[in-house]
Amino acid sequence: MTQAFARVSAIALLAVLPAFALVWPVGQASAQGQSTKDISPQAQAAQDFEAGVAAAKAGELTQAIELFTKALDSDALNDSDRARVFNNRGATYRRMGKPDEAVDDFSRAIRLRPQYFRAHLNRGVANGDLGEFEDAEEDYKEAIKLRPEEMATFMERAKTRAQSGRLDTAILDLNEVLRVQPRNRAALILRGQYLRSQGIYDRSLADFSSAIELKGTDPEYYVERGLTYAYVEDYPAALADMNMAASLGANGPEIFYNRGLIHGALGNHASAVEDYSRAIALRPGYVGALFARGLAALGAGDTKLARADALKVLELAPDHKGAARIIKTLDQPPPR
Repeated sequence: MTQAFARVSAIALLAVLPAFALVWPVGQASAQGQSTKDISPQAQAAQDFEAGVAAAKAGELTQAIELFTKALDSDALNDSDRARVFNNRGATYRRMGKPDEAVDDFSRAIRLRPQYFRAHLNRGVANGDLGEFEDAEEDYKEAIKLRPEEMATFMERAKTRAQSGRLDTAILDLNEVLRVQPRNRAALILRGQYLRSQGIYDRSLADFSSAIELKGTDPEYYVERGLTYAYVEDYPAALADMNMAASLGANGPEIFYNRGLIHGALGNHASAVEDYSRAIALRPGYVGALFARGLAALGAGDTKLARADALKVLELAPDHKGAARIIKTLDQPPPR
C-alpha cells in the first residue's frame, strides 16, 4: 500500500444494505492543511478518497462518485488501494440504483485483488439486483470460501435466493446465521417473513416473538407479527400488535391501511374508515385504501363516502372491478 494511502487509517466500506453497514474508520490525511500544490499525488488521492467516503456517508452520492473517480484518475494508487476505491464506488453506484455500474466496479476491484472478500460479496448482491442469480451464487460461493465465518454473506445470499423464488434455500441460509448468531434480530425478522410466505405461520410467529423479546421497542417487529396474526385470523391479537406499533411511532400509510383491514375483519367499520383516512392523508391517491374505505363506509351506512371513494378509485384505476361493484350496489333500487 502506498504510504500516503496508509495514512488514511483504513478504507470505509459502503454498506451492501443499511442493516449490514461495515465502515473502516477514516483518519486524517497527513497532507491536510497543506496547499494543493504541495501535496503529492498519492496524498491527494488519499484526501479525495476520504472526502468521497464522507460525502457518501452524508448521502451526497453524486459528489462521492466524483471524488472516488478523481482518486482513481490520478494513477497514484497501487493495485490494492485502487481495488478498495473501486469497491467503494461500486457500493455507491448500487445505492444510486445503478447495479450495472456497480457490478463493473466490483469486477474491476476483483481483477486487481482476486481475494477481495467484500468485493465478491458486494458483486453477488448487485448481480442479484440484476436478476443474474447464477452469477450471484458464484460470487457468494467465493465469498464464503474466503471468509466462511462471515455471516453477512449468508444473510445477503438468503435475500438473493428469496428474490429468485428459492425460499427454502433462503431459510437454510438464515438458519445458519441464527445458529451462529441466535440474537440476530434482522435474521429472525427475515426468516419470519419467508416462513409466513410459505404459510408456516406458527414458526413465523415464533421468530417475530423472539425478535420482540430481544428488542421490544421496534414498531416494525409488532407490525410483522400483527400481519401474521391476521393471516391466521387471530384479529384481536393482530389489532393489539398494530396498536402497539402505532404507540411506538409507526406512522406510515401501510400500518394504518393494515390496521383498517383488521378493524374491518372485526366489524369495526367506523374505526376502519378512520384508519383508511389516515393512510390516504399520508399517501393521496392510495387506491387500495380508497377502495377499502369505500367498502368500510358502505358497511357503516355512509353511502355518500362509499360512492365518492368508489368514483375516485375508478378515476385512478378505470378497470377496478371492485369499485364498479360498489357503484352498482349503490345504484340498485332499495328493496320493497
